[in-house]
Amino acid sequence: MANYIEPEIMGYAQQIIRNTIGTQSQIKGFAWSGGGLFNKVYKIKTTNGDFFLKIERNKIFCSTRREQAENEVYGNELCQKVGIPCANILAYDFTKNDIGMKYIFTECINNNIDSAPLWGQIDNFDEATKAEIKRQFLTAFEKHARITNSHFGSLSPSGILGRHETYDGFYHSTLNLLINDCIELGLFTDEELSIVREAAAKPLIYSKKYIPTFGTGDQGWHNAMWGNTDGGEDKLYMIDFGNSFYGLPYNVEYVCRNYGIHGIYEDDINIPDVIDGDGNLKKASLIEQFTGMFWTVTQQLTIEAANKDTSRNHITDFVDSCRNYLK
Repeated sequence: MANYIEPEIMGYAQQIIRNTIGTQSQIKGFAWSGGGLFNKVYKIKTTNGDFFLKIERNKIFCSTRREQAENEVYGNELCQKVGIPCANILAYDFTKNDIGMKYIFTECINNNIDSAPLWGQIDNFDEATKAEIKRQFLTAFEKHARITNSHFGSLSPSGILGRHETYDGFYHSTLNLLINDCIELGLFTDEELSIVREAAAKPLIYSKKYIPTFGTGDQGWHNAMWGNTDGGEDKLYMIDFGNSFYGLPYNVEYVCRNYGIHGIYEDDINIPDVIDGDGNLKKASLIEQFTGMFWTVTQQLTIEAANKDTSRNHITDFVDSCRNYLK
């Protein structure tokens, strides 16, 4: 079962707490809080307060979603630097030397819905609070769009996505990782694989130069919490940076506008436009919109395959989109 807690996890949590908080701190409560394909999250009640422990799964598929722990730490740091509220990270380990697994240990965001995200909860707030939540969400979107770098790809120096001077390099490298995942799964027939490979190799044509821009890769109400960490005034906290990367600046807003991902639509959030190579706000051209969709759909295919839920219709629709792209 997804929420099964292995017996040894409690001991790992106690070890982390003693090393971080102190040897006198004792666990009063321990419960599954969330997680999925990439990690397991536990809420821990102690004599020194409440905390979250996120443990990265040892096997992650698809390959572009690996290095969750590294992205959590680097992404959290980037967001806090630009003033986006996030839970403070108190301890972490990328090496697996501490407990045999990668983990992140953070302070707890306290609220009236058992420290749960806002997914499915927005309508439970009064109109004034809903308006304030959406205002703060828009502010976070705008700040995300202004976290830039000199390279596309991974947040960490040795990340699996690599670091690329151009989006073209990042795009083709990422798609090749995903195609290899699809081959491992036997997702496509030989004919389909040939079409997907050809579409993935097609050179990109840009109407403008884009600055590599931070994206969480998973923005939505499911990764936002309304509450506080110190008993003070409630505010919006952003969580879960495990899928973060440096990509096109419109990537997140394009997905939200077109698919209403995780409950966010254009009518809810006036998402900002794209930053071009001169730092000006511009609209993305059609070709860049397609590259964002291509990357997202390919990644979604492999995730669904890992869940054993991929439908043949979904695969053939995707292959048809590749055929159309090649015309």
